[in-house]
Amino acid sequence: MFDGVSRLGEVPVEPTIICDELFMRLGDEDVLVLDCRDAMDWERFEIHIPGALRMTASEIARDLAMLPDDELIVLCGTTQDCADIRRVCRVLRLRGRNAVCLAGGLHAWVTGGYPTERHTRAPSHAHR
Repeated sequence: MFDGVSRLGEVPVEPTIICDELFMRLGDEDVLVLDCRDAMDWERFEIHIPGALRMTASEIARDLAMLPDDELIVLCGTTQDCADIRRVCRVLRLRGRNAVCLAGGLHAWVTGGYPTERHTRAPSHAHR
C-alpha cells in the first residue's frame, strides 16, 4: 500500500495554478474549473468561481470517463493547502487528465478580490 510518502520521506505535491493565472484563463475553451466542495461548504459559501462546475470528489471518481482529456482541469476546494482536493488531482493525473489544484482554494480566490458568481438555488416545493 502506498501511503503518499516517497522513499526520501517527501510527500509528493500535486501541481497547482495560482489565482492570477486562472483569472487570465477564465473563459478559455481548454480550461475546466471543477468546484469540489462538499454539500456543507457549498451551502455555507454561496459563491463560486465564474463558470465552475460543481462536482464532489465522489462524483469525479464515478464520472471520470466523462471528463475531457484534452483540457486543463482546475480543481477548487475549501482548504488553503489543497488537502481536500490533492487526492482527486492525483487520481485524475493517474488517469491521463491534465489536472491541477487551485493554490489557496476558494479562500485565496475570494480574498484576492477575483470575481465570483452566486449559486442558483433549486426552487423549493412546499408539500400540501
